[in-house]
Amino acid sequence: MRSRILFPIAAVCLAMFAAPAFAQDVFAPTNVAPTSGKSIKRGVPFTFKVHLDENSAGSGVFLNVYKSKKVGDDGTLANSIYFRSMKQGSGGMWTKKVEKYAALTTHFLNRKGRYYWQAYVIDCSEGTDDCNVEGKIGTFRIK
Repeated sequence: MRSRILFPIAAVCLAMFAAPAFAQDVFAPTNVAPTSGKSIKRGVPFTFKVHLDENSAGSGVFLNVYKSKKVGDDGTLANSIYFRSMKQGSGGMWTKKVEKYAALTTHFLNRKGRYYWQAYVIDCSEGTDDCNVEGKIGTFRIK
């Protein structure tokens, strides 16, 4: 008798919480490169790569790099030392090749250390204050 009541209640609760996820057609980008923990030689340009579902309704893909994985109120890395728009390729791949600024000693590519990176898309279709749909935070090391 008790299970006859609990199953319908559980189904309704599940539907209430799952419905918004199915209704949203915006997907977060998935990190491809650099892979987490990858070591990159100082001063040598490399390419950030993420995959975004081609059916995503999000607008543009953006990239943040920072020395800490601390996030702000909007879910993206709290401070950026490198912020760029990524270029759309084929098959849902988005890329950004790091510029080589050999004379700029403050450029992260020229400074040894651990860095964190995150890609995100913009979607304000739901009328929320936070229009960012964040991907996971990755890490790499400049050696």
